[in-house]
Amino acid sequence: MLERQPRPWVLCAVVLAAVAAGIGVRAGFGTEPSFGTAQAWLVASPVADAVKVAETSGYVWSATRIGSGLRLRGQVPSEEDRRTVLGMVKAHFPDLEVEDRLKIAPGGPPKEQWLGAVSFGLKQLSHLKRGSARLYNVTLKVDGEARSAVEYAEVKKALSGPLPTGLNIAAESVRPPMADPFVFVADLGAHELSLWGSVPSENARQNVRELSRQLFERPGLDDRLELASGAPRNWNEAVAASLRALSRLDSGKISLSGLAVTIEGVAPDKGTAVAVSYQLRRDLPALFSTSESIKWKEAAASRDAASRVIPRIKERARSEDRAASASLPKL
Repeated sequence: MLERQPRPWVLCAVVLAAVAAGIGVRAGFGTEPSFGTAQAWLVASPVADAVKVAETSGYVWSATRIGSGLRLRGQVPSEEDRRTVLGMVKAHFPDLEVEDRLKIAPGGPPKEQWLGAVSFGLKQLSHLKRGSARLYNVTLKVDGEARSAVEYAEVKKALSGPLPTGLNIAAESVRPPMADPFVFVADLGAHELSLWGSVPSENARQNVRELSRQLFERPGLDDRLELASGAPRNWNEAVAASLRALSRLDSGKISLSGLAVTIEGVAPDKGTAVAVSYQLRRDLPALFSTSESIKWKEAAASRDAASRVIPRIKERARSEDRAASASLPKL
């Protein structure tokens, strides 16, 4: 006679019961339950978690500036080092509200090297209006918008070296300050071409300077351009078209404000004035609009002559009236 084999679901139930019993004993749920022991086993220590993260994924630290606040995240070697970092933060950001969520995790890079990297990162972040500095071991990444053109230059210079001992720069995406509207002006005088306003990059500045030297015979070039973010699309093409139009005038000025271009000045003759207006409208990218106020020398000369002759005629007429009045006999 065959024996009846136990059904599979019965075996599963027995195995689950055994596992549950083992867990209960390990957690302290025996004949004398201990809830404190169970919680200690089920809930891991924050320090232990931080150490585990540091060992498996690297030693991570970050500071993020948003508005009037600064947020700290990641690991710090000890409570003493936390206080040191907070002291650095206070020195660089005395007016910001600090949100400290640093976790103590022994280990990581050498202490002095790590603190030097943190100090360097905070200093670069102090030049930003908004952004972050992130450390992965002793490799730094900085990104954000600079507070001014001068501070943008400071950050770029610092990140290009020399760096603190052992520190590497993984990446940087620091942007110049935002300009709204984005303004560019070129003023052509008798002896000099003056450039001022905003330019989107150092390469764009060099292109503008090179094109200006090619187009204009003036010996002087006064460059007061500052780096800024927010240039409209096809800005480089619009500036090049505007400078070419300005170069055909004897004197004048072009202004780009956002997508609006204005040109004013004096052309050698009427034909050139008309051609410059047509050329600028033709060469500007589609999104840009233009307005022109271009005079020419013949018309200017006629106005100048009129301004000189008409007052003389009026004065002569007044003199003749006075003379005629004086010669009339008394009634």
